[in-house]
Order: sequence, then C-alpha cells, then structure tokens
Amino acid sequence: MIANVKSMDNYLICYRIGKVMYVGRYSDGKKITIALTEEDFVAGMEKGTFLKWRHKAALAALHYLALRRSEIPQLKKEDGSKTKELFYIDVKIRLKGSKQTIAIPLSLEAPYVGLIVKAFDYTRKGEAVFPYSSKTIYNIVHRVFKYPHLHRLSRITWLIGNFGTLTARSWTGLSLQTLEWYAEIVNLEKAGRSLAEMGAIRK
Repeated sequence: MIANVKSMDNYLICYRIGKVMYVGRYSDGKKITIALTEEDFVAGMEKGTFLKWRHKAALAALHYLALRRSEIPQLKKEDGSKTKELFYIDVKIRLKGSKQTIAIPLSLEAPYVGLIVKAFDYTRKGEAVFPYSSKTIYNIVHRVFKYPHLHRLSRITWLIGNFGTLTARSWTGLSLQTLEWYAEIVNLEKAGRSLAEMGAIRK
C-alpha cells in the first residue's frame, strides 16, 4: 500500500516503506492523475499542431506503447513487424530499471497505428524510426497535450482497468510494486463511479 503521496520539487513522489519512487516529473509543478480517454487522444491528434507527419507518428507510438520519451529514439526499423491484423513493436531495452518486454502488438485498426507503420516503412534498416532527442519529443507532445507522462499514465491505467496488473507489467516492464500506484488510480475511479449506484438505491 502507498503510505503517502505528495508533490515535491516538481515530482510526484510515493513513499513506500521508507523507499522513494519517482513516478513522473511535471515541469509546471502540477501533477495530473486523470487519464486521457481514447476520444480525447483522437481529438487532440486531429486538432493539434505537428511540424512533420513523423512527429504525429512519434506521439502515437508514445501513447500506445506507454514509452518514456527517452525510449522513443531507441526504436529501429527492424524492431517492427506486421501480420494481417497487428503491428508488433519490440521495444527491447527499457530504461530506469524496467524489465525487457516481449514485442507489443498494436491493432492496425486503431487510430494512427497506420501512421506508425508508415514511419517504420519509411526508415532505412539500422536507422532510428524517430531520430529525435528527449527534448524534441517533449516539445512534440507539449504542443498538443500537457506532457509525455500523461500518455504513459493513460495507457497503464487502461491496461490495468481492462486486463489487470500482470498484463500491464508485460506491456511496460514495470515492477508490480510500481504498478500499485497506477492500480490505485483505477480503483479510486471505480469507487467514485460506484457512488452513482448508491444514489440509484436511495431513489
């Protein structure tokens, strides 16, 4: 269980049995724990400003794969493979102590996955699909959404809410201890929605 959660030095910090875990940094000092809906994501992608089409593909990859912005530039052409229905992306090395994951399957029917596939197709073998610095990735996201970790939060809570913590671990490489924080967000939202049932009973 999380003993205490607070913001300090622009970080959201979770204290667990004397251990400090950095969940995400917020450059404006304000933490966001409300995930994007898929409708919000599509609306932002349609209305947002992108200097290049590949920038849009990079943001889509960040959103679906729950990657850190520093992990996006690691993707190479040979890390992607396609079947009739799915596009697999092998992230390989996960940073900050996360475990290596198996290739992540993305439905070819999902919004903007076709753009991700295009980025891989238009990249030469051995080259980075998204050859951008961590700062550039931040700017790409910030022009449209708040900050990169919002997409990581949204995907992880979606995975936990729909498929459970073990699937979220397989997708992200995060430890079960780290995923506890995201699971609490999911549980709190479920608890909040359950209040509607109480109102229905009283009526």
